[in-house]
Amino acid sequence: MSPGAAPPKDLVELGVLRGAYGLQGWSHVQTHSGDAQVLRGARQWWLFGPGVEALNGVDPARCRGPLEVSGVRAQGAGLVVKWQGCEDPETAQAFKGWRIAVPRSEFPRLPKGQFYWVDLIGAQVVNRGGLVLGTVQGLRNNGAHDLLEVECAGTTSPTLIPMVAAYLDGIDLAEGRIRVDWDAAW
Repeated sequence: MSPGAAPPKDLVELGVLRGAYGLQGWSHVQTHSGDAQVLRGARQWWLFGPGVEALNGVDPARCRGPLEVSGVRAQGAGLVVKWQGCEDPETAQAFKGWRIAVPRSEFPRLPKGQFYWVDLIGAQVVNRGGLVLGTVQGLRNNGAHDLLEVECAGTTSPTLIPMVAAYLDGIDLAEGRIRVDWDAAW
């Protein structure tokens, strides 16, 4: 695990290392999603050090990867991970605060009608009247359901649109468009 390899162009951040776990080089992982399906399945991860803002186009000296993941398991509200080359708690602790990314091309295929959040970012949000409300800047979960964070012209904070059947009419990834039952004045 040495610096210098150019990271793939399609990296998606999925978690953060939170320090050593045990004596064998395992590390705590705080995931960005509850089920951490992609992190559990991916066997190659990339790490990005503190202060790296954008994952793509980063100086290869400020990242490590690809890491060969040898073990991932649930631990409390997160995961613990073991990768080749990390054999003691001191090495694991040295990566505390580093962000974890996986190439989007390695994400498992989802059943029809399901989407990864990263695929919705940048999509235009259009209401039933054909008015473009804005662009998806992010997503969040409020505990009950997911919310689209839509950047709308003339507003200083994102408009939050619940991703529930009552408001979500359809998602067309090929067109980069999400149709909603939402009024611009709400």
